[in-house]
Amino acid sequence: MPQEEHSKPPPNIVRVVCHTSNLQRPISVAIPPSIGMEHLRNDYNQFSLTDLSIPLLRAPSIDGRERKFDNFIQLPKELGWNIQEDGYVEPEKTQLTFDEVTQTWLYFEILAQVFGHLHDYQWEHFTKKDPYGYIYVNTANLPKYLEDWLDSERKSNATERKRRLIRIQQVLDKARIYVQHCTVSSHEVNTKWPIDGLLALSFMVLGETLTRALNLIKKRLEFRINGWSSHDSRNQGWGYSKLILQKLNRESWCAKAIHKLKALLRGNTIGLIYLLGFTQSSSRGPDHSKCTPTECKATKFRRLSQSEPFKSEQYHHCLADSSDSKQPNCGTNHNVKGRDLAAIINRGKIPLFRFNKTSRKLDLLQMSGSFDKPYAIFSHVWTDGFAAMNNKNGMTPCVLDMFTEILEQVTIQQTGKKSPVPELFWIDTLAIPVKEKYAEERVKAISQMHNIYTRAKYTVVLDLSLMQVQMGSGYSNPAMKITMCKWMTRLWTLQEAVLSKNLYFRFLDRICSMDHLEQMFDDEDYELHSCVPSLARVYYDGILGEIRPKIHTVFRKNEGWKPRSDFLALVWKAAQWRSTAHPIHEFLSLATMLNLDIEFFAKPTQLKEGTDEYKRECDRRMIELLSRFAAISPCPIPPGMIFLPGPRLSGKGYGWAPRTWLSSREIDSPDPLSLPNLGNTRLTESEGLEVQFPGFLLHDLGDGRDTLNMREHFFFSADSTLLDWYRVEPAEDTKHFPTEKKLLGRDLAIIVSRLPIEDFKETALFVFIKKTWGAIRFVEILNRVWISREGRPEVLRECSDKHRKDVPEAMSAGERLSASATWCVDGPTETVERNSHTSSQPKDSEEPGLGNKLRRAGTATVNSFRRFSTFPLSKDRTAKKSHK
Repeated sequence: MPQEEHSKPPPNIVRVVCHTSNLQRPISVAIPPSIGMEHLRNDYNQFSLTDLSIPLLRAPSIDGRERKFDNFIQLPKELGWNIQEDGYVEPEKTQLTFDEVTQTWLYFEILAQVFGHLHDYQWEHFTKKDPYGYIYVNTANLPKYLEDWLDSERKSNATERKRRLIRIQQVLDKARIYVQHCTVSSHEVNTKWPIDGLLALSFMVLGETLTRALNLIKKRLEFRINGWSSHDSRNQGWGYSKLILQKLNRESWCAKAIHKLKALLRGNTIGLIYLLGFTQSSSRGPDHSKCTPTECKATKFRRLSQSEPFKSEQYHHCLADSSDSKQPNCGTNHNVKGRDLAAIINRGKIPLFRFNKTSRKLDLLQMSGSFDKPYAIFSHVWTDGFAAMNNKNGMTPCVLDMFTEILEQVTIQQTGKKSPVPELFWIDTLAIPVKEKYAEERVKAISQMHNIYTRAKYTVVLDLSLMQVQMGSGYSNPAMKITMCKWMTRLWTLQEAVLSKNLYFRFLDRICSMDHLEQMFDDEDYELHSCVPSLARVYYDGILGEIRPKIHTVFRKNEGWKPRSDFLALVWKAAQWRSTAHPIHEFLSLATMLNLDIEFFAKPTQLKEGTDEYKRECDRRMIELLSRFAAISPCPIPPGMIFLPGPRLSGKGYGWAPRTWLSSREIDSPDPLSLPNLGNTRLTESEGLEVQFPGFLLHDLGDGRDTLNMREHFFFSADSTLLDWYRVEPAEDTKHFPTEKKLLGRDLAIIVSRLPIEDFKETALFVFIKKTWGAIRFVEILNRVWISREGRPEVLRECSDKHRKDVPEAMSAGERLSASATWCVDGPTETVERNSHTSSQPKDSEEPGLGNKLRRAGTATVNSFRRFSTFPLSKDRTAKKSHK
């Protein structure tokens, strides 16, 4: 970037080199603070990365008139670079560097495409000159431009508005494809394009901001044309920046938390930037240095005044406000006798508690099964120190004092005055017997939890990470803190949240109700330039916020409640990022939340975790859980479950089902569990899950010698014009297609989640048809795959040429099936011996069994593969004893 000589910058100016490819010269620029993505600073003062100082590499020379879509497509070639969608880049006759071209194209050209129709638009409004004459990218004016854009669309006629919004959607969708080559999935990998990290980050931030604004403008103007809107209106992310992921790693964030947040934020790098404003490596927090993307190993906590960590132990509130205290001074624990709890539980009643701060006495009371007393509940994570210790149901005096204070504060919030009598409360630490001799009573107590939570006045959430920080102002700050807290990572707390009528969160400085917090959402989510409020609302979706009031309306009316498929779909999505202390507790927790008979799931096991026998027992309990669902009419199993990732069960008739709901896998696009319900499912134990989805029958036009063996992907056309081609590739990490022996002579098909298929990858199932009965095709899953509509001209030409020249290729003709096509889906299975009660509610005494051997679905159906085409496409423990 040619610039004039300047006087020596002051010490606070940082010298940065923008690294480019080996074809380009490095650019040395001075970076002053407080220049960059200024529109982020408007909302979040704690941002440490709003100082994203990005130099202007060259004057973009883009005029201020309204642009055309073709201007965006042709600009790289006009600037002397050949840039393809698959990531291929090559300089032609040009002296411009790759960074200069991409900044002009993916930053300033996009701005011109969106704002060029505004009469006062100038690209200079998105730059800023420092006192030394250096010019930088700056977005301080972006919020005003977005408001002007909305105002102009309101004033424009319908035809002009349609034309412009469709063009802008096309530009942003196409730009996102190219920007993906600047993104990474991990801090340990490199971007496909040799591009400066800050420059790439600016593309993502601008793209996400404009995508968010476009979606809001469409919503406010009630603009929607099917087939011409974004491929997924909820997916506003443009990918993750290596710079941001590296910074999260350097600041000792939990690797599993990062993996989870990346999935929940759905590729939105602005959300990760916002999260960097929160301190994760505090001396008073957990140590995440040994965590992995699949497991959080932060089981130790550091004291406030000591550097050495100690094992999770009973929480003492008396130490929370004093960094000088090394030992608790609140006195001995208040314990509840197990035999007293057992007596209450055996009478069919519920134990409640009241602590008197004056007399220092913890009273044990009982409530009838009609729930005739008002009470509150405390929900917590056992590893935070609120668990029963030393095999006793007890609590420290200082924590009981804290409970009393919290109950008083909530009462004042609700009524405006203090209650003269301490409020009754329930907490599992005190109410569920922990000693082995009360195992039967423990199961009874757990079976009461569904009703205990639904009948409580309110539930208070206790999470150490929230209790140690101030709530903060506005919506996004506290909402994002809740999203990140440990309470949101445990499966047992999910059912506690879903079943509670009212939730309160205890922060360091105040107690906040979820209802009050959600009242602030609409006001904060109104800004066109800010997507953070909607991202912070992940916590709300994670506890089924939208559907909770409907559930409790049914409970208040004393109507019989049974889960529907939309509810189970939400539960699965909320559960997938949670965990239990022991894998086998997953099924007990889900059964408790869904108000199923839990006796079968609560049975203890002495099997060692991690062994094949233990895994088989988990599979056995999952199959039993699914069979209980199948006994409900209509069957609530979501049809989209067949598309979910991860290992599948191998019991006959259940090979379509994930082995666990705690999968910790990213959500696919489209979200298979958010698809419109095309019809009720039906589970036939011996055959599989019956669903209705569109698809393609695949017809092999080859000579019988060339199959899918060793292929990375294949193409097929869906009509005789040879204009409608689709690409199919394996979706799982193994990247394997089945072997020749598996496919030869079999009728094959692809089940898709929706039609039409777009240019973006969508999840689908590659299956073979075992038999057909009437309109039902009975199929076995071969691979979970990605399918996309091929739009690259050079690929379309090659596929069509091969077909016209009768070159033998696998699966070159596809027959489209409608959305009403019926499939009975199973996976590669082994015989499962089960009692015949699957289609009805099981008796308590019956224990359905599995066959002698269970294996992961699909491991025997895969083999290695090779490239399809020659052209380059881009280089028990006892239940509840330690359940939380």
